[in-house]
Amino acid sequence: MADNEPKRHHYVPQFYLRRFACADDANKVNVLERHGDVLVADRKSIGSIGYEGGLHDFVEDGIAGSIEGEINKVIETPFAASRTWKKIENGDCASLVASDSLPIYGFARHLQRRNLATLRFIETENARFVAGELTECTAEERAMHERLAATPGGIHHLFREAVLDTMPPEDADAINIMVCQSRIVLRTSTNPAVVISASGRKSVFGEMFNSLRTWWLTLDRHWGAFVIAGGPAGFTCNMFPEDAARVINRQYLTQMLHGDARYLLADDPFLESDLEWAGFKFESRSTHGFRYHTNKCKYPSPETVG
Repeated sequence: MADNEPKRHHYVPQFYLRRFACADDANKVNVLERHGDVLVADRKSIGSIGYEGGLHDFVEDGIAGSIEGEINKVIETPFAASRTWKKIENGDCASLVASDSLPIYGFARHLQRRNLATLRFIETENARFVAGELTECTAEERAMHERLAATPGGIHHLFREAVLDTMPPEDADAINIMVCQSRIVLRTSTNPAVVISASGRKSVFGEMFNSLRTWWLTLDRHWGAFVIAGGPAGFTCNMFPEDAARVINRQYLTQMLHGDARYLLADDPFLESDLEWAGFKFESRSTHGFRYHTNKCKYPSPETVG
């Protein structure tokens, strides 16, 4: 591994974050960050968020390596140059069509697998398994955890394999993509493919979603997409009702409050009222943001967002 390799390994691509840049500074975004019981809103450089030092580095058989360059070559560069992303980048999401479904699904799937939160989740679940605390496992899950526990570096190896996976998913032909336009400004985060529903989990969008795997990806300030698995395949492009857009925005807020994203990207007019809804109180205002604080030890769960 060369000495001049980048040390900041971004787990959310910078070309994605640039879709939410400040109107007067293309290199910065408005973010909300949690420090214990305090939330701070400020501006951050795009290059200074959504990264972890050496995240993609590894040592195998005594030899140091990294997948950082491979991610850029195999995934980032091809997708950033794709017709699908060019439509999004040019602010032309209204022209997205059914042939853009698989690229959108693939990108959302990659963002989930690549995220630091995913690596930390695998580490935590495997530690629970080793401690005997993870009892409700399928035979397949148990075999995987046993293998990870017995293999030095096995968790990071699994993470790297998932990050670099470019094979079309088995369920690709049964994915429903619902592209939505919002009149109000949409939020995102440094873990942007946010889960809306999953098997065994109550969905904020109602009972019909409870049996489906659904997640949302904000594409820019006024456009986003639902990715729905488990239902009939399809593609639609519709206007998003304001109340539904606000539910999505609150979903990103609760995601950040529960530690599943380091930064919330938000500068919409409803942010401060949503912070009060979440139990925070205004403390002070700064040049580019503000501070809120709370004495609460529990925050709204994703299921109570609506």
